[in-house]
Amino acid sequence: MYLRIQRCWEKYCAYYQRTDDSPYYAAALILHPEYRTKYVQKNWKKEWQEAILPQVQELWKQYQTTHLQDPPPISYEDIHSKEQEPLDDYDLILGKLKSEIIHSHQDLDEYDHYCAEDPYEIPGQTALQWWCQDLQRKRWPQLSRFAIEVLSIPAMSDEPERVFSGGRRTISWERMRLGVSNIEKTECLKSWYRGNFWKNKS
Repeated sequence: MYLRIQRCWEKYCAYYQRTDDSPYYAAALILHPEYRTKYVQKNWKKEWQEAILPQVQELWKQYQTTHLQDPPPISYEDIHSKEQEPLDDYDLILGKLKSEIIHSHQDLDEYDHYCAEDPYEIPGQTALQWWCQDLQRKRWPQLSRFAIEVLSIPAMSDEPERVFSGGRRTISWERMRLGVSNIEKTECLKSWYRGNFWKNKS
């Protein structure tokens, strides 16, 4: 019995250590508004924190470099360029303040700004649903895209494999010229349609 328990413990440790091979597990934990980095700092060992927190930071920087572009500078005049009525002095002063706030937020790193806030509960919804809300997407436009991609990663590969195994029905003899990108989009759309995800406007 002892040897069996020892074998089970070794197997669990082997799989648990795989979470250290990828920073996505910690990233998903940090991107949950109820946990953030404060949960890691409070509950994880010091050596675990020193190993994983820089990896998540580096993952965010790589995502910014490869997937995101800096947003164009926003001015209050551009926002109201299509207005027909001229702005009065009050609106001009208010517009200048809004432009300064917008530009100051652009200078801040969204990840650092998000982690600096205190965690709070989001009852009745998942972290992915929280990030899909307009409020979060407007407040952290780049980080929300990163969070949605990270939190959309399934815990197991069974469902993606099941979805793309249907590609053999899509790629018939009459469709042999379909590219990889189009096949991927087609299978994703079919899966979303079957799951009624297309009805979710978020």
